[in-house]
Amino acid sequence: MIILESREKELKIINEIDKDLNVTQREISKNSGMSLGITNIILKKLINKGYVKVKQLNKKKVQYFLTPKGFTEKAKKSYYYTLKTMEILKTMKLKIQAVVLKEYKKGHIKFIIYGKGELAWLVEIAIRDLGKQDLVCARINGKDEIALQERDTIILLTEQNRTNDIRGIDVISMLSEK
Repeated sequence: MIILESREKELKIINEIDKDLNVTQREISKNSGMSLGITNIILKKLINKGYVKVKQLNKKKVQYFLTPKGFTEKAKKSYYYTLKTMEILKTMKLKIQAVVLKEYKKGHIKFIIYGKGELAWLVEIAIRDLGKQDLVCARINGKDEIALQERDTIILLTEQNRTNDIRGIDVISMLSEK
């Protein structure tokens, strides 16, 4: 896991340099969400590997730029980051499907997704990909009024949507479990 974190941090710094040749170390640190010390260490590592070159503009100002080797590394790191993200999404989808199938086997066929955003989209895809013809999936946001039937199952997506009077599946808690 440490190797993946290091790759992600290196990718963040490489992306910041690629966006702006005149970016300072302090700006790289701020934009990438890393401390100035960590940014400095990773920059030195990238320079030693030949991915980044430094040009001294004056006593206090330097310019960072990616080398051809750096552009290749950026492409490779982006590829691995995308693969990792896809694997995480696949795992999340399988967890959601397992919980929905458990409820489906109890006779629950209508699932109402209570929330919005990318997680709502993922939950909807997970349910639809189960391929159950009698399974119904609907999305609502927090402002919509709902009339629940006895066998309806609410899928909660945010902490603020959690209420004690609604029986449902808390996806945030479920996905944060190991």
